[in-house]
Amino acid sequence: MVEMLQDLQRMFKIDYSQIFTEFIRWIPNLIVGILIFLFFWVLYRLLRFLMIRGLKKTHLSVTVIDLLVKTLKYFMATVAFLMMANQWGIQILPLLSTFGVAGIAIGLAAQQTIGNIISGITILISRPFKEGDWIELDGIYGKVIQITLRSTHLVTTDNLLVDYPNQKLLESKIINHTFNEHIRLRIQVGIAYKESISAAQDVLLGIIKNDERFLTEPEPQVVVTEMAESSINLELQVWLNNAIDEIVLSYELKKKAKLALDEAHIEIPFPHHQVFIENIQAKGIEKYFKKK
Repeated sequence: MVEMLQDLQRMFKIDYSQIFTEFIRWIPNLIVGILIFLFFWVLYRLLRFLMIRGLKKTHLSVTVIDLLVKTLKYFMATVAFLMMANQWGIQILPLLSTFGVAGIAIGLAAQQTIGNIISGITILISRPFKEGDWIELDGIYGKVIQITLRSTHLVTTDNLLVDYPNQKLLESKIINHTFNEHIRLRIQVGIAYKESISAAQDVLLGIIKNDERFLTEPEPQVVVTEMAESSINLELQVWLNNAIDEIVLSYELKKKAKLALDEAHIEIPFPHHQVFIENIQAKGIEKYFKKK
């Protein structure tokens, strides 16, 4: 082993005594660098504890809290690295220049991903919806189960998972069905022109009477929305006690409306057309009507 070191010393002209001297001289800087790291690590743990305890009182989502804690972590790590590098005599400016060029190249190659991340941060801050809300966008109706920096995860009423990119989501029209606890449900029903509007209104209001799932204030009502070709279109407007019941009650009220109108012998017409034929020229077609 000693002979190998001597050969290396002769070959590369290594001065082991000088290396040992420089190492001994560098030990205080090494110790100071380690102390800097320990100081920032303890400081980060303390600030992290205080931040999480304070943010939980604001009722922010877990995703937002996690994002803020990670931001603190990377900030503290960057400051600690710069101070340790300065203590050890490492030139930072050339490294920053290299990282800057690399960052530009990565940014150009990942524009869409960066756009999704920025959009994700915007969603987490502006909070047009939160995890657990039922939203509708681009014809998709689903429950928000997770909001990440890249995308938002929805589960539809058919139990299908939809992974929606955040950038595209912000560019879409978002309807939050559970943003408010009480929302208005509208059920459309058509009746024949010969039927009484007042009677149909009483029948439709009767299907929600004494049902605690509906609010009595604002008062439910049945209004005439259209005088269509073959029907008078009515709309039952009722406020829900809990917005989460919207889909279930929509199906239920449509069924109850049909059964109640049938029981009251109020006709629900289907589209039809009447054809009137006048001034028919019978010449040439008599043979089709002659008895054989």
